[in-house]
Amino acid sequence: MFFGTFQHAIDAKGRTSLPARFREALAAAGESKLVLTQYPHWPAVQALPHSVWKELERKVLETSPLDARAQRNVLRFYSSAHEVDLDVHGRVLVPPTLRQHAGLAKDVVWVGMGRTIQLFDKAAYDEQMARDIPPDEVVDFFR
Repeated sequence: MFFGTFQHAIDAKGRTSLPARFREALAAAGESKLVLTQYPHWPAVQALPHSVWKELERKVLETSPLDARAQRNVLRFYSSAHEVDLDVHGRVLVPPTLRQHAGLAKDVVWVGMGRTIQLFDKAAYDEQMARDIPPDEVVDFFR
């Protein structure tokens, strides 16, 4: 499980350090790779451990090839995906297309989202967190 918020920098080549807590969680689960994709609901990169990616991929492949709506989503899902390894310094290389999608420039924020991780530009993250959740959209997780 990934949780917490960690601020880092991203360099001109697109390298940024994965927080140590997230690296430790990956290592404990025997995970050595991440799959990076566009997050569809706001400008961010979604990072999925390889096992979570494979589980999601099985569900995606169950969609009908004749369902146009599903296939538009499949196209976005696969075309934005990049499998990445951590380098010896615990950094990941975020591809240019994903950096552009999320507006990643200099300061970034890694956010643990349970089974996945999201990577935001710091300004976009601050903006997202400043927004109120409308009362009719608040989810009661204690139910």
